[in-house]
Amino acid sequence: MRCLLALALLLSACPAPTQYAVDRPGLDCDRATRVANKTFEAMGYTVTGLVQATPNSSGMVSGTKVGPDGKAKSGRVIIRCTPQGADLQPVEEGLVPGDFEFSRAFGYSFKTLVQRPDVETPWKNVGLQVLVEQVGTFKAKLDLGDVATVGGAVPVRVTVRNNTDRKVRLDVPRLSLVDADGTSREPLSGSSLDAAIAGNAAGSKLRAELFGPKPIAAQQSAVGFLIYPPGTYREARVAIEDLETEESEGFVVPVE
Repeated sequence: MRCLLALALLLSACPAPTQYAVDRPGLDCDRATRVANKTFEAMGYTVTGLVQATPNSSGMVSGTKVGPDGKAKSGRVIIRCTPQGADLQPVEEGLVPGDFEFSRAFGYSFKTLVQRPDVETPWKNVGLQVLVEQVGTFKAKLDLGDVATVGGAVPVRVTVRNNTDRKVRLDVPRLSLVDADGTSREPLSGSSLDAAIAGNAAGSKLRAELFGPKPIAAQQSAVGFLIYPPGTYREARVAIEDLETEESEGFVVPVE
């Protein structure tokens, strides 16, 4: 009986055939893990586990999502690095993997995303461009080395690209995030901000990269973090000041 149980557990996860493995010569461990994480998110999966791949040890990304039929689906990818590049092996969960739908979708999405830059272009192509990204637990581990906040506080990365001929400034206190209930939250400041930042190396890095009031020159960009109260946010209300006219432009962008 014990042998049969062990065999069932062993078979409960099935590596896809080698034809579904993704072999990327020249791809380093760090970027392979980043793009794998981004691929799960692009496929609509909630990432539930992440282990950074290194030259000496395999990495892993796993996730789940609810399909159109209401049933939960799960998938996992093992990441191995060699001096030649990275190899990503999808693993189908369940005793009967079926048509390897997850493996096929992962391979297609990964090969598309790996060709794009890690820093995405904001939502507009001309003028003032703004990108607001909520940095979840696993993304924080990739970008900052560890979880950088405490008490459920939400770090957000803000990118502003000033493709105009004027000097501008992001009005940080007025950059509010709106949750699913329509509640608006402003970024933490003062003692609330200090209390939300973790006392580790990731917290120190986050603090050093907070978005400040420094002007953004014409044709220049600025990137930094803001921290918000716990919540799941869907859109950001942004105000950017033209320093010459002292007028502000307000608009709404999605929270990625």
